[in-house]
Amino acid sequence: MNLPSGVGGPTTQEVGYFACHHRKFAEWLVAGLGTGWVASTPEWQSLDDVLPALAPASIMSRYACVAIDGWTLVMNNTPLGTDVGVLPSLAARELNCRGIRAARVDAGEAGYPARILEVYGPDGQPPLALERTVAAADDGGRWVFETSGTMFAFEDEAAYRRRTKASRFTGDMLHAYLLALGVPADSEPDWATAFLVESSRALPCP
Repeated sequence: MNLPSGVGGPTTQEVGYFACHHRKFAEWLVAGLGTGWVASTPEWQSLDDVLPALAPASIMSRYACVAIDGWTLVMNNTPLGTDVGVLPSLAARELNCRGIRAARVDAGEAGYPARILEVYGPDGQPPLALERTVAAADDGGRWVFETSGTMFAFEDEAAYRRRTKASRFTGDMLHAYLLALGVPADSEPDWATAFLVESSRALPCP
């Protein structure tokens, strides 16, 4: 399985990766979200079990925290699918671990095409602990390509000079960069031991 990808629709087009144990991350998330949020173990067996629980909702009310080869994979149920927001930056500062936002929306999939990598870590630049961002995205009719932070040694700098902005950071490049960072983006998550962090006001999990 490769994540992010369109394999699960908007739920998997963006994901978060955190270099932290998934139980510790779930406990941190509950503490940060405050009163009314709880963690449970739904004992999923596959992505097919996860998707109904994380179907986009009018109000975000659920996070999945899934073990994946020593990292934690995070998804949630915002109205447009997973949006990890500021969690990678917060985790870098509060959990002292690397946090990554990765998004991939290919042509023909729902939503605007995009490839986004944001990397935060304990040694990242204050105040957000940012290490590096690389993004190529269609913002609604016009492609933009942006980078910030310090370039990693494994990056394909020549690609950034390609004529078309859409080709400067491809889905394959995003996946290769994740692997180079040590992220197990091509591994099967351990769905069976996942934690579901949800608002107590949410409907029962399917």
